[in-house]
Amino acid sequence: MRGLIAVRLPGRDRWDPRGNKPGVDAQFSLDEERLAWPVRPEFGGVDYPVLYAVPHPAVLRGLKSAEDRPQLWRTLPTEL
Repeated sequence: MRGLIAVRLPGRDRWDPRGNKPGVDAQFSLDEERLAWPVRPEFGGVDYPVLYAVPHPAVLRGLKSAEDRPQLWRTLPTEL
């Protein structure tokens, strides 16, 4: 599992994943989801329909216990 950072804007019932940089078009929109890259199921990509306001405890444990990034990739849960 890889993380997705989202921002909840006050007064809106939507989340906005950002990824803008040169060559990546994920323009900000309050009215529609705009991902930086298309979801590619053939490579294991998934567009989860729900984002949670509080991180899952298993994810927090993995983040807190990993000493470095390689260990984090090995210990983060692959499913919730």
